[in-house]
Amino acid sequence: MPPILGECPGTTLVLAHPTNYRAADRITFERIVIHVTDGHANAMPVAEMWQEPNHKSSAHFVVGQDGVVLQAVLLRNVAYHAHAANTTSVGIEHCARTPKELGPNDPGLPPSDAQYAASARLVAWLCKAAALPVDQTTIQGHAEIDPVTTHRECPLGAGWDWQRYMQLVRDEHAKLTEPTPFPNA
Repeated sequence: MPPILGECPGTTLVLAHPTNYRAADRITFERIVIHVTDGHANAMPVAEMWQEPNHKSSAHFVVGQDGVVLQAVLLRNVAYHAHAANTTSVGIEHCARTPKELGPNDPGLPPSDAQYAASARLVAWLCKAAALPVDQTTIQGHAEIDPVTTHRECPLGAGWDWQRYMQLVRDEHAKLTEPTPFPNA
């Protein structure tokens, strides 16, 4: 069976279990929240984890080290990724890891070039579709937007390079010349 395409270009749909997000009918969103999984390199195990009932967390997308982008929650729905910011944001997990997360000798797993590129294309498309500016008011880290999170280093602890990432998003956004309709419009 061929993969089911997600709502955004370059994404594949691997839907989370309905107990791990809230069904909604929102028309758009105000911000994009960047996360790191603090796990392994591949996106599929993360998406499969969200398919388990009552995991009580999710994000709209997960981006693997290889640049694979999986969509786990439809944009109209509310993913459980950033507490109070959930209802107004889209969450994007990145398969990267803070050093020592898996033990004292764990070197960590910094974001890869393919991952940055795939994520930048996704975020540029989301900003265009929702008519949002490409800036760090719109695009924020988990720890910045979620004051009650226990993930105080997310995404910086894994070596997230905001300057590089934002330039990639701006470059990708500039390539999108046609208006992109939001999927729920």
